[in-house]
Amino acid sequence: MIEIAESSFDPANSPNHTLSIRFLPDGFCFVVASLTERRPLYFCHVAEAGKSVSQQFTEHLNKLDSLRRKYNEVFFLNDDKAYTLMPSAISDEADKVAYWRFCTHGDAASVKVMQDPIELCDAVLLHGIQAEVASALEERFPSIRFVHRQSLLATQTMMRSKESGEESVGIQMGQGFFDLVVVKGNVLQMANTFPRKNAEEFLYFTLNVFDQLQVDPCHAKVTVRGDVTEKDSALVRLGEYVSHVTLNNRPSIELGKSFAKAEICHKQTILFELPTCV
Repeated sequence: MIEIAESSFDPANSPNHTLSIRFLPDGFCFVVASLTERRPLYFCHVAEAGKSVSQQFTEHLNKLDSLRRKYNEVFFLNDDKAYTLMPSAISDEADKVAYWRFCTHGDAASVKVMQDPIELCDAVLLHGIQAEVASALEERFPSIRFVHRQSLLATQTMMRSKESGEESVGIQMGQGFFDLVVVKGNVLQMANTFPRKNAEEFLYFTLNVFDQLQVDPCHAKVTVRGDVTEKDSALVRLGEYVSHVTLNNRPSIELGKSFAKAEICHKQTILFELPTCV
């Protein structure tokens, strides 16, 4: 278990804190942050070999003091690959589930379908979470909000395009995959997830999208975040073809001394920023 805590962190003050939870390939992690300052106060990463992620989380839900407390706001960052964008004009709940099943081929019987409105592009991102996990979370945190990482990337990329007036591309790197969002003329052109086994595969999919959507590699502003460093071969290769590539792996929120130099802040930027983005 990995823990990082600010000296000012007081678990008893949880009604004035937010809680953000995320499942990882080897376990799960969560961040407790100040409600008013949105500054992270406590981080915990749990990883136990030989146990599934859901099993680890269910067991620790009653063990860890920080997960037994009541918070002002609670968020769950969903990384499930079964997601799709849908026009916001579709309002019937049954139609939304049917649309999600049609696009993802997912099993709605074992999955609870969630929805993230993306107001800047008049769309809704539908995503699924295992029903038993959703039930356990909702039982412990009745007002929990389920948010998909891709909806955050889409919103942030839309905002950058609107502010700059330029074509904007957002890339979120993960372990073995990457998310890619393209915005042109303040219109969301694409939001998709691709495999990333190596730099060549990453480059192939990215440049293919540039070609298909006629994104200008000399003028488009590309922002990369997530599980990547500036020396990563994928980022280096991308810079050989695209003129404006920026690695932005520092959370936009204030970080205290305990978090400022922690490597986890680079890999979990999106989780640290979650309360400020929804």
